[in-house]
Amino acid sequence: MALLALYWGIMIVSYVIASKLRDKKEKFAFTEELTNIVIYLIVLLMGLRMGSNEEVTSSLGTIGVQSVIITIFTVAGSMGFVFVARKLMKLDKQGMSLNDAAAVAEEKEEGENGSGLRFTLMILIFVVAGMLLGYFGIPALYDDLNYFQDISGDWLVVGICVLLGLAGFNLGIAGNIFEHFKGVGYTVAVIPVAAVAGSFILAALYSLIASIFMDDGLSVREAVAVSAGFGWYTFAPGLLSEAGFEVAGAVSFMHNVIRETLGLVLIPLIAKKVGYLEAVCVPGVAAMDVCLPLVERSCRKETVVYSFCTGALMCVSVPVVVTLCIGG
Repeated sequence: MALLALYWGIMIVSYVIASKLRDKKEKFAFTEELTNIVIYLIVLLMGLRMGSNEEVTSSLGTIGVQSVIITIFTVAGSMGFVFVARKLMKLDKQGMSLNDAAAVAEEKEEGENGSGLRFTLMILIFVVAGMLLGYFGIPALYDDLNYFQDISGDWLVVGICVLLGLAGFNLGIAGNIFEHFKGVGYTVAVIPVAAVAGSFILAALYSLIASIFMDDGLSVREAVAVSAGFGWYTFAPGLLSEAGFEVAGAVSFMHNVIRETLGLVLIPLIAKKVGYLEAVCVPGVAAMDVCLPLVERSCRKETVVYSFCTGALMCVSVPVVVTLCIGG
C-alpha cells in the first residue's frame, strides 16, 4: 500500500506540474515517445526478473499448464462479462454511447493513432528478450539470484515511478481528466464489477472442467482464490502457501505473473480489435498502476478512469476473497 501511495503521489504531482505548462504543450510532445521507451525498458526488466526467477522456471510442468489454462479462463471471463455489460449499456467498443456519433468518430481518429499490432509486437519482443537474457545471462553475472531479484525489484520501482510520472504529466498537459470522471457516469462502477465477477465465475468453471480430466486439479475454492490474485503475485501466492495450499500457491504465482504480462503485451491489440473496456480488465491490479500508461496511450482518455477503478476494485478484492476462500 505504501508503494501504491508513492505511485499515485507521483502521478498527482506530475499532473499538477503539467497543468501549469499547458500553454507550452507543443514543447512537450516528446513525452509520448519517451513514455514508449520507458515502457519497453520496464517490460525488458520484468522479462529479466521472470527468466532469472527459479520459482518461475522450475514450475513450467503441470503447474505451468494449470497456470496458463486458468489464466485463459479468468481473462476470458473478465473480458466476456465486460463485453456483455457494455452491450447492455449500449456502449460501442471505445466505451462511447452509441447515440454520440460525432464524439465516437472523433475518438476513433484519436484512438487509432499509435495503438495496435506494432506496439504489441514490440512489447512482446522485449518480454521474450528479457526472459532469455534473464535465464541464460543473469546467472553468469550474479551468483546469488535472490540478490538480483532484490536489486532489480528496486530498479522496477524506479522505472514504474518514472512511467507513472510521465503518465500524470501527459494527462496534466491534456487537462481534461476531471471532465472524463464526470462523463463516464454509473458505468464506471458496472465495468469493474463485471470484470471481477467474470474472473471468479470462469475460474470456478475451470475447476469443474479440470476435475474431469485431472486427478490433482484445483478445487473450486482454490481456483477462485487463484483467480482472486488478479496479477498481484507478491501477495496472493503467499496467502495460499502459508495456509497450506502449496500447489494452489505455486499456480497462483505463475497465474499472476502471466496475467500481468498478458496485460503489458495485449492491451494495445485488444483495445484496437476487441474494445477499450475489455482491454483494461486483462492485467488485473496492474490496470491501476503499471499498465495505466499503456491504457492512456492505446485508448481514449476516459478509459483511464475505467482502468483505475477496475484495478482498484481488484486490489481490494484480493485479500478479502483469497482469505474467504482458504478459510472456508
